[in-house]
Amino acid sequence: MNNIKKYFLPVLILYLALMCLYISYLFIIDDYNITKSIYQPYKTFVQLSPFNNWNVFITIFKGIFGVAGFIKFIINRKVINYFNTLFLVITLFEIILQLYNQIENFKSFSIYVDLTSTIITGILFLIIGFYYFRNAKIKEIIPQILIGFSLAVISYHLH
Repeated sequence: MNNIKKYFLPVLILYLALMCLYISYLFIIDDYNITKSIYQPYKTFVQLSPFNNWNVFITIFKGIFGVAGFIKFIINRKVINYFNTLFLVITLFEIILQLYNQIENFKSFSIYVDLTSTIITGILFLIIGFYYFRNAKIKEIIPQILIGFSLAVISYHLH
């Protein structure tokens, strides 16, 4: 049971990072369809808009950070590492920015993304964030938090 707990979070982050890379690839080759049911749970998480191709870069970064974090975990056996922290922080800030955008700018969740997927993704990442950050020392991850926030804001300006 201890091994399952030890490996579950890094494998979950790897899975989500690979999903980012896969959907980014589909988006780049113009095969991405936001209405397909396979993408529905990942709408918020992946953050791709059918209106603007620039936002695909942040998704690629998140995917690369997640995969690099898993490789770092395999090498050092540290779940809390620079890349995993960046991956989670970017996604958490994106969820917050997306909710803010929906409430302030659009006044209707159906215009941009589905409210249900936003809430489900928010809950998923709150749970993941809780288990990830509960053993982290805030002083050590401040640079990743600042970089993650900056990348999320840049992503939204490109959007």
